Amino acid sequence: MTGSRIARGLRAAALVLVSAALLAARPAGAAETAEPRLKQAQQTRQAPVPLQPLIDAAPEGAVLRLEPGVYAGPAAIGKPLAVEAEADGAVTVVSADARPAIAVTAAGVRLRGLRIEQTGGRDGPAVHVSAPDAALEGLDIRAEGFGIRLERADRSAVRGSAIRSSRPSGGRFTERRNGIDLYETHDAVIERNTVASMYDAIYVENSDNVRITGNVVESSRYGIHVMYSDGTVIIGNVGRMNVTGAMVMTVDGVLLEGNTFAKQSENVNSQGILLFAARNSVVRGNVVSGNRVGIYVEGSTDNRIEGNEITDNFMGIELLDSEGNEIAGNQWIGNVADAGARRSGANRIERNFWDSFSGVDADGDGASDLRYAINPFFLSVTERRPVFQVLFQSPGMKFLEGLYGADRSGWAVDAAPLVSPARETDKTSRESGSGRAAGAAGALLLAAACAVIIISRRRTT
Repeated sequence: MTGSRIARGLRAAALVLVSAALLAARPAGAAETAEPRLKQAQQTRQAPVPLQPLIDAAPEGAVLRLEPGVYAGPAAIGKPLAVEAEADGAVTVVSADARPAIAVTAAGVRLRGLRIEQTGGRDGPAVHVSAPDAALEGLDIRAEGFGIRLERADRSAVRGSAIRSSRPSGGRFTERRNGIDLYETHDAVIERNTVASMYDAIYVENSDNVRITGNVVESSRYGIHVMYSDGTVIIGNVGRMNVTGAMVMTVDGVLLEGNTFAKQSENVNSQGILLFAARNSVVRGNVVSGNRVGIYVEGSTDNRIEGNEITDNFMGIELLDSEGNEIAGNQWIGNVADAGARRSGANRIERNFWDSFSGVDADGDGASDLRYAINPFFLSVTERRPVFQVLFQSPGMKFLEGLYGADRSGWAVDAAPLVSPARETDKTSRESGSGRAAGAAGALLLAAACAVIIISRRRTT
């Protein structure tokens, strides 16, 4: 009995000693501080990591690959460097500073896969590049002000990026800034970007030989706005729900080809494509549909407008103070009014299809032997009295247009309008032959009608 009690006492003493040893080995206050330390670690992970020290620590020419997380701007890159996200969209750079979230001041910098949120006001850009040969790829930008501004950054490229204003939708355009803004930046490439809800989605000024291809621009004032920039190439872009799809002003040698501009109709001054003071430029193979004015040309000379589909607009094409232009092979289908022209008689207009015009093709060459004259009366009246626009296509206005048609010397005229859309007339020789047969039949009917009229007059006399 006594021995068993002694054994139990020894075991209890041993347990006490072991417990005391464990407690002695544990740091003082560990039990009380474990939970606060965990919370501190979580807060450290969530707090934005300053981006500038990482850039400063990277050697020149290196690739700085950022782990997923949130990084704090503003940051400036003053040496050749590539800053990339380990996974596209997994890295966010935030800045509430008036300065750019990322400023590039050295040549040859590359940014890829970053999401950038700039909330520092309307006057600064999210990304500002002021050095040549920059490459901005796969950026996702939300900005109160400019999205990307390239200033004297020759040969730079913006590809595959998305830019949108962070301001509430439905506000005034003047509260926003441009999405991609180029100033004195030559030979740049703007390719496969999506820009929405900005002031001008893509704005190019004093920047020659810029390529703007495959972009989607929408819900902005001007989708693509080019000024004083010669040799600009605008190909394969889509613009919708802007005030104007593409506004090209005071340029030489610009190419607009294969673009689609639709539903620019929310404003009284909306156009699909606008040329102002443009020279030696080509507008080819574009689709302009559902706009207030499909193509508007003012003060422009020596341009070619060819092969475009101009459909379902309020006004198909409008010419003002423009001459020496060639307008051929276009299709006007479903427009409320095909065309209007003022002081624009000296243009070469031929072989276009106008669905509102009924011509006679006696020789079967696909073109009418009757000319299609564009009556300028309505536009000349509304130029002086804009309120008269409410009378458009009214019986009274049509009657006055007929009276105005006595002298057509200054009118714009399609000398040989097509009798069917170009894609139907430019077929095989067999179809061409059938067209000649139809033309011959039409000529016979016309001759028979003339004979009936002559015989009737002789009988009455």
